[in-house]
Amino acid sequence: MTVYEAIHQMRKLTAEGKPFALSYMTYSMTRCESHGETACEHALLVKNEKKADDDPQNYMLTYRDQDTGEARHFWQPLLMSFNHEPLERID
Repeated sequence: MTVYEAIHQMRKLTAEGKPFALSYMTYSMTRCESHGETACEHALLVKNEKKADDDPQNYMLTYRDQDTGEARHFWQPLLMSFNHEPLERID
């Protein structure tokens, strides 16, 4: 499964109210640093506000951790797994 297919499935499951598991690599553009891999067992996507077409924020997804209630976000290209299934690399 590719990142694009995983995001499509995440949106579908969110619309149905069904949580899913995901993992991704963290990265902060402002600090230019990563804290490694982060995982969430029960996530639902949160609708992002559309930015200008050239805004890098358009490549971020926001989700809510259903266990903690915390809203988090990640860069789409850094998504590593969906429902414990590793994603294919896109070269």
